[in-house]
Amino acid sequence: MQGIVLSVAGSRTHLRQLKPLAPGMLAALAFAGLGTVAVAGGALAQPAPAAQGAQGAYEFAAPPSAQANRVYGLNRQTGEMNVCQFERPEGSAVGITHCFAQGEGAGPQKAGSYALAPTHYEGETGIFRVNRDTGEMSICYVRETARPQGGADSSLVCTPAAR
Repeated sequence: MQGIVLSVAGSRTHLRQLKPLAPGMLAALAFAGLGTVAVAGGALAQPAPAAQGAQGAYEFAAPPSAQANRVYGLNRQTGEMNVCQFERPEGSAVGITHCFAQGEGAGPQKAGSYALAPTHYEGETGIFRVNRDTGEMSICYVRETARPQGGADSSLVCTPAAR
């Protein structure tokens, strides 16, 4: 019998003794996203490197401000932005995830290879959207717009792309 040790995110999980592995089973476990699989005796199988598009279609980052309780999301191919924050309504024991409506410039852009780049300015509540293909960038932030009848509307907006 062979023992299997799964190494997942740096921790080790020991599974019960298993019957000898069928050919390909070791590789199947590794490619299933379980991390490095080690069989007693030292054999190792690791997942194949992720394909370029398999890393995920989205990227997430927070602005540097300690007062900004927000996380920005970006579609890496289209540049489309979103932003959400945690809120706990008064009197509620459980909070909610509040996502802002997309405003001007936050929707899909021309196809490219987009990324998020926070600044080191500690008061900044926005984040830069950069197009790695063209070098263009824009800043995206939540804009508060006063309503004539009182209160405000909040939406995610992005400046026009520039170099």
